[in-house]
Amino acid sequence: MGVRRISRWFRTSLMVVVALMCGRAVINAQALTQLPAPSEAPPPPPGANAVLDSARAIRGARVSISLITYGPSGEVWERFGHDAIAVHDSSVGIDVAYNWGIFSFEQPGFYWKFLTGDTRYWMAAFQTEEYNAHYKEENRTIRVQQLALSNVEKAALAEFLVWNAAEENKYYRYDYYNDNCSTRARDALDYVLKGRLKPALDTGTFGRTWRGETARVTGSDLLVYSGIEVALGRNADKKLTPWAESFMPERLADAMQTLVIRNDAGERYKIIAHDSVLFLSTRIPMPLDPPDRVSMAALLGLTIAGIIAFLADSRFRFSRTVLVTFVSLWYIIGGLAGTALLLAGTVTKHAPYMGSNTTLWQMSPVLLFAAFVIPASLSRTQTSTAARIVSSLILALSVIGMLLQFIPSLSQQNGVVVAVTFPVHFALAIALWRMSSADSPRRFPAAAPRAA
Repeated sequence: MGVRRISRWFRTSLMVVVALMCGRAVINAQALTQLPAPSEAPPPPPGANAVLDSARAIRGARVSISLITYGPSGEVWERFGHDAIAVHDSSVGIDVAYNWGIFSFEQPGFYWKFLTGDTRYWMAAFQTEEYNAHYKEENRTIRVQQLALSNVEKAALAEFLVWNAAEENKYYRYDYYNDNCSTRARDALDYVLKGRLKPALDTGTFGRTWRGETARVTGSDLLVYSGIEVALGRNADKKLTPWAESFMPERLADAMQTLVIRNDAGERYKIIAHDSVLFLSTRIPMPLDPPDRVSMAALLGLTIAGIIAFLADSRFRFSRTVLVTFVSLWYIIGGLAGTALLLAGTVTKHAPYMGSNTTLWQMSPVLLFAAFVIPASLSRTQTSTAARIVSSLILALSVIGMLLQFIPSLSQQNGVVVAVTFPVHFALAIALWRMSSADSPRRFPAAAPRAA
């Protein structure tokens, strides 16, 4: 069972919409039969059943459990990394890695569900050695953190993983930031720790955001990076605690490395007993911070604006044709993007991240109307009043969106988008008004009668 490959260009185009896929399965899943059979409800956490915990204490003595973090690869959809929880029981020869990153392009309606945020992922178990071998072949770093769990906690976690891997329990709706392969591993640990993990990680921030973390790992791919900057709303700019940051496998591993929590007796201990690198990739490491491309975007926006001004002033028919073509494409692409943003932020399950998006002030469905009115006006010898009004309205919306950046409760880190779109909207509005003035027939005062 594995993820089927489709053409690279189509997968990359999907990543422009949302670029957060977590892991791929390429090895046949292995079922565990030595542990208790799954039930409809998850097994109780430690402390809920004294008799069960007594049996767990015996069984857990022979079990070791590790959090395995896999580094990124060169592919866009694998730059976020991946992780799994490995269970090793030397007495019965169990050595499996559970991961929640399985999906299939062959699912009925996969692409529609993907675009609407209703993608189904599932969890499965793999032979750890074979699973690790796959990531070694892909030259991806493998970090193994052995967990300092009690015997009861280890057995309880092993039971929970078996239950979760059962056919009736393994499926879940994938959520890019709140419910993915990494957060599922984190939540499984919090379950057996009886909720002690979350309060230990859900305090303080390092200034990281969903937008920043996503841009950091996709910044080298301009197509994906640009799509994400357009797609994410201002909710993606909130500062994250280490708990929220753990949607990134590497952030979860780093947080766990030094984490100290208390056991049931109130004693403090490190949750990681041993931290090691099983395999070190020779790839260039991911950058530590997201790229700052506002200056680059402003240069692009001003360059396009300058070209528009040049074409608008030219009296050559070819220049007018080029201008009409560009304006048509600009408004069509912007209008379609704005319509998609509006729908994504209101009627899809992407709303928590793509909603409240001030980019809609720069790209809105109004641009689709402009795509018909303004090019048609430019094709004639004289620009129309409707074209000038529409271009001015679009410019006014762009200005409002830019001014919102100065209101803390409404601001959004979309400077890259504004830096490109505002100069172009401004140049088009000014060009239409200037062309209208230039195209108007010149009027001269009547000549005074000459004396005979």
